[in-house]
Amino acid sequence: MVTYFIRMPQFCMPILGCVLIALLSSCSTSKSELSHTAAHLEALPRPNIVWLVAEDLSPRIPSFGDSSIVTPNLSRLAAEGIRYPNTFSVAGVCAPSRAALATGMYPYSIGGHNMRTQGNPDYLAQLGLPIYSAVPPPGVRMLSDQLRRAGYYCSNNDKEDYQFEPPKTAWDESGALADYSKREPGQPFFAIYNFQVTHESQLWQRNKRMMRFREGFPDAASLDWDWDAAGMRGGGPQVDEQLEVTVPPYLVDDDSTRMDLRRMYGNVAFMDKQVGFLLDRLEADGLLDSTIIVWYTDHGGPLPREKRLLYDAGLRVPMIVRWPDGYRAGEVDASLVSFVDFLPTTLSMANAPAAEITQGRATFDPKASEKRDYVFAGSDRLDTEYDRIRAVRDGRYKLLRNYNPDKTYYLDIAYRTNIPAMRSLLRGHDAGTLTESQGQWFRPTKDSIELFDTYSDPHELKNLADNPAYAKTRQRLIQALDNHLKTVGDLGAVDERDLVRGWWGGQLQEQPITETPNAIMKGKDLTLRSATAGASIAYRFGSNGPWRPYEQPFTLTKADSLWAIAHRIGYAPSEEVLVAP
Repeated sequence: MVTYFIRMPQFCMPILGCVLIALLSSCSTSKSELSHTAAHLEALPRPNIVWLVAEDLSPRIPSFGDSSIVTPNLSRLAAEGIRYPNTFSVAGVCAPSRAALATGMYPYSIGGHNMRTQGNPDYLAQLGLPIYSAVPPPGVRMLSDQLRRAGYYCSNNDKEDYQFEPPKTAWDESGALADYSKREPGQPFFAIYNFQVTHESQLWQRNKRMMRFREGFPDAASLDWDWDAAGMRGGGPQVDEQLEVTVPPYLVDDDSTRMDLRRMYGNVAFMDKQVGFLLDRLEADGLLDSTIIVWYTDHGGPLPREKRLLYDAGLRVPMIVRWPDGYRAGEVDASLVSFVDFLPTTLSMANAPAAEITQGRATFDPKASEKRDYVFAGSDRLDTEYDRIRAVRDGRYKLLRNYNPDKTYYLDIAYRTNIPAMRSLLRGHDAGTLTESQGQWFRPTKDSIELFDTYSDPHELKNLADNPAYAKTRQRLIQALDNHLKTVGDLGAVDERDLVRGWWGGQLQEQPITETPNAIMKGKDLTLRSATAGASIAYRFGSNGPWRPYEQPFTLTKADSLWAIAHRIGYAPSEEVLVAP
């Protein structure tokens, strides 16, 4: 056993403050531990896998050092699983992050880096852009698509937001009522549940639309569900107006900001109850001993100077992985993990074929654990505002490259001004009353290179880039970033309109359409093909049956009509065609 020192973000330490916490943890898997888990998985070759995904949340829970509130269900999960405090999103906002989770590719390498491409049509129209889908290279497939081909039932409840329309091969079901219970008997499943109650908007909107469950959700009636769910009476998140909170130095310490923090913690407490609802349900269904549970958040916190930025407050997320056999229960693993790693790691967990194309590594599956020295992230368009930034981070130091140093860091994003804490910052800026830490965000220009020591400066307020003592660190991180961008490519250098024109044949009016699949019969064997490179093909029996991913020729054994559709990610899907009989 090795002792690792893990610095928790300062805002997660309201009682202990900025200190080093020594946690007994193993960042590498011993042979005995590996054989223990391997033996278990040999008897369970295709475990179920559940992702529990909270929105807009930094490591602000007790399991990661913040004792402001109690989260009994997440604490239970942490006690039974492994905590990964050095897990990082590839962007400080959801759609590019979810593009990486879905594809195992950096969003700026596949054209999914601008926030967002499939929503906010008014914003896009102001920029002379249509609603469009990112177009990854041929061969890039969604994680769920690959798991379905390996025999998994895949459900998503219920947010997508991948920067492209998912093909019919992506999910058995995606929507408000999607759930693992609809699989075939004995079929392994991959199920995602998104907890929207912690979303940034819930700092000012208090509505049921953002609750995780919906009327009609499976098992809801048996668990006395209405809009409140078992154990959640009271109509939604509660705000403890007396809760003691620690205000980060980059925010104004006033009543409005403190209330935002209290609302955030109230939302976290409610999300914890929803996690408990699903854990109890898995246990009641007898599935905990055959299911790997991964809880994480889709990027950093909801507050100003957190979400959308590439500081740790916008990128660093808590992650807990619970194995069904108690593997390393209660431990902390300080390994670096990137969102691009989730796809190859999950395929490894499922003992499914490796991805044909991925830019990630199987970092947190003990059977194929790969270590990384750096994580990378990017920022580009946010709503209507452009500011291209790239980031690289090792276990301690963060380097930012600002491609538009003539711009202020603060972008006037209307959505964010709904947050009372944001309005407090703007009032202070206008009045000239902000502290140095609060005012840094509003500097009229920024340095082209920024370097931060996240141990001594967890809020990334002191730029060390020009400090001679850190010259070697600066150069090492610059080289790592250059090598990374050269390897994966960076479409952020391309004007967004030109990017779409390149995909759409030189124009911005009509999305390319996937070629209709052709059916080739050889005896009783049916082969389906599309002339569009990288297209996935789905088929179904009858006009209302479930869509199945097509992989290889198969024998028609039914007299039912067979329908097919082809769809390359980024293109419009083909027409549905009747191919047999």
